[in-house]
Amino acid sequence: MRAQKRNKPEFTIETGIPIRKASPGRRCKYPWASMKVGDSIFVEAANISTLVCASSYGKSHSMKFASRVEDNGRRIWRIK
Repeated sequence: MRAQKRNKPEFTIETGIPIRKASPGRRCKYPWASMKVGDSIFVEAANISTLVCASSYGKSHSMKFASRVEDNGRRIWRIK
């Protein structure tokens, strides 16, 4: 069985289009920046995206976070 050949998308190259100003980044809804080592927050019904957010923030700001499951959510600590 042969693989189907895919059509390449076509793009138009344009010149002279000015670059727009960058829009400000999305504000973080979690208080990672305010947390000191040993501080924690409880996130009700936390999902994997909350943990990814903490990890990403930590990597770009030389911080580290740990989390544990609690009753109806997760507790996230700043550990470094």
